[in-house]
Amino acid sequence: MTSKITVLPGDVVNRIAAGEVVERPASVVKELVENAIDAGATRVSVDVEQAGRRLIRVTDDGGGMAPDEAALAFHRHATSKLRTEADLFTIQTMGFRGEALPSIASVSKVRIVTVAAGMPVGTEIRLDGGALVKQQDTAAASGTTIDVADLFYNTPARKKFLKSPATELGHVCQAVQRQALAFPAIHFRLSHDGHAVADYPAVRSLRERVQQVYGEALVDACAAVDEKDGALHLEGLVCRPLAATGSRTPQDLFVNRRWVKSAAIAHAVYEGYGTYLAKGRHPRFVLALTVDSRHVDVNVHPTKREVRFSDQERVHEWVRSRIQAVVGPASVPARLAAASGWMPSQGASIHVASLRPATGTLDQTASFVETAAEPAQPYLPAVDLEVRPMGQIANRYLLAQIGDEVQIVDQHTAHERVLFERLTAQFDAGAIASQHALLPQMVELSAGEAVTVRAHLEDLRRLGFEVEEFGQGTVVVRAMPALVAQSDPQALLRSMVEDWEERASTPSVQERYNAVLATMACHSAVRAGRRLEQAEMRTLLEDWRDAGFPGTCPHGRRIAMRLTIEELDRIFGRLGWT
Repeated sequence: MTSKITVLPGDVVNRIAAGEVVERPASVVKELVENAIDAGATRVSVDVEQAGRRLIRVTDDGGGMAPDEAALAFHRHATSKLRTEADLFTIQTMGFRGEALPSIASVSKVRIVTVAAGMPVGTEIRLDGGALVKQQDTAAASGTTIDVADLFYNTPARKKFLKSPATELGHVCQAVQRQALAFPAIHFRLSHDGHAVADYPAVRSLRERVQQVYGEALVDACAAVDEKDGALHLEGLVCRPLAATGSRTPQDLFVNRRWVKSAAIAHAVYEGYGTYLAKGRHPRFVLALTVDSRHVDVNVHPTKREVRFSDQERVHEWVRSRIQAVVGPASVPARLAAASGWMPSQGASIHVASLRPATGTLDQTASFVETAAEPAQPYLPAVDLEVRPMGQIANRYLLAQIGDEVQIVDQHTAHERVLFERLTAQFDAGAIASQHALLPQMVELSAGEAVTVRAHLEDLRRLGFEVEEFGQGTVVVRAMPALVAQSDPQALLRSMVEDWEERASTPSVQERYNAVLATMACHSAVRAGRRLEQAEMRTLLEDWRDAGFPGTCPHGRRIAMRLTIEELDRIFGRLGWT
């Protein structure tokens, strides 16, 4: 009888492993850079062509390998970083399983040139689909260079699922940035098709590295964290409560220098902010947590993106308390706390001149952001009712009489919807009015963000922006849509980048544009905590009325609460008599 169970051939096993380890070009970059770090490199260069589809080359000045070691490195589970089972519980290196190189080689064409320290000559090895093609001595500088060409050439199904070149290059940038943040003392460089994308010279501290990667504005908006408790050490930057934004970028967490996703630590950070974080706002942070390697398990995910702590509750509570100590009331000037009520920064001022009657109505706009959940009927049936503003509550809600009803209106969401209607009407008409800046503004972006902006320059033009590349990670904003011209261009561009990245695979072009238009409106709308003059209140309420009294902002948040005359009569027991 023929057995139904057989042992899979080695090449099939390697391709299965590659499916877990090698998701996209960025996965290859991550694994090769980690090997360079483990080899003691002080300089790591990453060069990619066609966003990594055609070629990925990683060059380092590390210790290199002897000829027999280089050949053995492409065997499954061959590693220099583990010897016994006990070593799994004291991992100090970035790599340890011995799966990366054979997995990468099984789905590409690989060439490695390596020279061990003190050796007169080096070794060159070529592999095609995991099979050894050639091994020979060669002359080369100390260190290692690995070329990975034609990724997924022998697995077309995997290649088909790769995203656009801009998206894949963005992931490569992100992989290099994360390693650069984890190892500030190493010089990292990234180029694409021969053009420099990112260059991070070695620095002395994580703070300096964050400034290189994310810019000076983020560093200035953050407070430093440097706390120790025995084997626990938390270092990095967390934004002050008033600098929290609607974006979750960046939120980088490193455990023992490994970038990870940890729901427990992320929750501890949010808990540390507590009530100091306004609803709908998110902290930005870059944090490096060092833990005794005996008390953290990194062997729980094929790509090592997740970790488990032996005493997760203790780690969670300690991180929460340290974040709370940094971002609590004592860390913010009392006058700012009193003025803002712990709301986000005031942002752009509202201008009466910018609140003219809307040119677009709900009936003219066919589709909105998916989460809008717009009521089937207008908030009120008529749009010619008299508006009588009566005051402002806590500098965030407007109290008004509209017709015979009393309305409490959220000034931010109402203004956001008004701006969204106008931007949508202009966009549908084919031209969003622009306003040129008196002085062009320089905007610093991370390498990944700059790649996304470069890929969407035509979209930005259609949206009323005039943006030019200035240099590595820097763009010049010469014009912005007139309706949002008071917004911070850097914060706005970063939020738009996040929208594009989140909806990269969304088939509906209209949905992608609506999401960006909603972000533009949100950034420019009057903020909660902004005191409005009587004329501004009236203009805003009339604009909301002229838009058809929509019940939600483009992101689905409620705009107003209404009390009809019948409800007031019932509350005061006046039913049946006058």
